[in-house]
Amino acid sequence: MMQGSKIAIAAALTIGLAGLTVAAPASAKKEEKAASGFNPNNMSPAVRTPAAAAQTALAATPPDLATAEAKVTEADAVAKNDSDRYILAKFKLQIADQKMRAAPAGTASDAGLAAPLDALLANPITTAEEKKQYANFRGGIAYNQKQYAQAAQFFTQAKDLGLQNPDLLLNIARSKAEAGDVAGGMNDLDAAVKVETAAGKKAPEAWYLYAISRLYKAGLNDQVDTWTQSWLAAYGSKENWRKAIYTFGFSGPSAAKLTDRNRIDLYRLMRATNSLAGAKEYIDYAEASIKTGLPTEAKATVKEGLDTKIIPAGNPTATDFAKQANEMIAADKPLAVQEKAALAAPKGDLANFAGDAYLGERNYAKAVEMYKLAGTKGVADNDRLNLHLGIAQALGGDKEGAKAVLAKVTGSPNSAIAKLWITWIVTPPSA
Repeated sequence: MMQGSKIAIAAALTIGLAGLTVAAPASAKKEEKAASGFNPNNMSPAVRTPAAAAQTALAATPPDLATAEAKVTEADAVAKNDSDRYILAKFKLQIADQKMRAAPAGTASDAGLAAPLDALLANPITTAEEKKQYANFRGGIAYNQKQYAQAAQFFTQAKDLGLQNPDLLLNIARSKAEAGDVAGGMNDLDAAVKVETAAGKKAPEAWYLYAISRLYKAGLNDQVDTWTQSWLAAYGSKENWRKAIYTFGFSGPSAAKLTDRNRIDLYRLMRATNSLAGAKEYIDYAEASIKTGLPTEAKATVKEGLDTKIIPAGNPTATDFAKQANEMIAADKPLAVQEKAALAAPKGDLANFAGDAYLGERNYAKAVEMYKLAGTKGVADNDRLNLHLGIAQALGGDKEGAKAVLAKVTGSPNSAIAKLWITWIVTPPSA
């Protein structure tokens, strides 16, 4: 359920009922037309007696619901004006609330509260202060009954009437999303996050997680990426970073579109965020590096895993990958020779390869130099070049330069990877 209706309605009943009496005052005059709010002087004489009896029955300990209900039904038959209908709706609300409270555990339903709340919302003498509360409660009931479009309307009505409630914007967003307008609901939720930020507060983490899960379910993957980045900016623990990277690159809807080269860029980010969690990930990282012709990166990854004891000493798979990496390095030209060839080449491909090798070796200054050279000569895939240049700059400490370069990456899936790197630059993982 969206909210605790028993508590909410109990609070609602205090609005406009405190000290209220339906008996005719001793100084009762002719009926007066109240501009706003209930005035007992305006009740019909035929309604007053059964209404007073209903009030007495409700005030008994315990409340005499059978008598109260019978008297309200009697008064209902002769009700003539808004004051009559107002007080009777209040009594119906109390009766429905008491029935809900008395229901056996697991069987209580707030559906019976809907009709009297609707009557109060439609009544012109119900004050705006009451209406904004009633609209909010009515939205919760509609949501609990899975009437999501109605829930969105009621919550929006409460907001328009000026209700200040920390969950109201979230409830509007959730109702719209469950009614089928996922994009619209998340736009409202984004507005709610901005309200919290403007007030100097941080929106609850549950808001981000709800948006991510709901957009994921709707297949709106670009928005999933955007909300994931916002979530990490606000709640960027290393555990959350690992969860986000792993979902994006290894298990989520984008995973099938990624190559080993793409995953290496994500492994690099996991390393930068201290979110490589176990021996398997280090070994998979090394394997992907070998497959894509980056033996220096494979060698460095295995070494780091062994040095930190995340990979157990003597692990046969890690030992085999280290051996393959060393053999590939020995068979290849030294990096200094590759760099010299890149300088002489008419195009930037060799410089790009040299940049990848230096990046894998974690010589970020040289990697940046080679990637920039490749850019001046021209390469087939500028997005990948800019992604790797930005990564090298970020890891080398040039955060501003990295952000500018990574912002140039526009093609999928590299653009999403670049945005994750920008998020790390702006807000690195919290402790």
